[in-house]
Amino acid sequence: MKNSIIPLLIMLGLVLIAIATALVAAVFGIVPVALDQSDVSTASFDYWSLGHFLWGVALFVLAFTIGWIIKNLTNSPKDPINEPEVKSFTIYWIIVLVLAGLWEVVENTILYVVDIKAKFDSAANIITDIVIWGIGGCVSWYMTDLMFLSDKYLRAYYLYGFMSLTMGIIIFVFFGFATTS
Repeated sequence: MKNSIIPLLIMLGLVLIAIATALVAAVFGIVPVALDQSDVSTASFDYWSLGHFLWGVALFVLAFTIGWIIKNLTNSPKDPINEPEVKSFTIYWIIVLVLAGLWEVVENTILYVVDIKAKFDSAANIITDIVIWGIGGCVSWYMTDLMFLSDKYLRAYYLYGFMSLTMGIIIFVFFGFATTS
């Protein structure tokens, strides 16, 4: 249980970074929260922020699951119960951050070129989007520490990850394609 403080500390740091980014952007005239369609992709936080959070949650679950399967296929099977590995969890969380960065590149290049995205994201929006993915990953990291203390929580953990991934897809489809026309 002592390792569960690590994702909480990282999460706190990320929240402070997101707030600082929004404050600095506000100094330069960028609204912190998009309250209308014209500020989406410019403001630090917009309705996509929830989707980025949920993708962070779901992708950590996916990275953890794939890592755990690979580890059990290549090594002698090891029960994860009561044995959260900080090193592995850190790697899974970094994978979430890398995917967030790659998504921002794709979103602001390919999606713009093929006219799915109408305008480029501001620097403040890109930074907070990646930070929010990281916060979602930290939430999953923390939930993993808590849920894998007992095998009774295994189904709830995967259900939680599946629901987060599904909500991320629904938000992308509903908000993404409904607002591009």
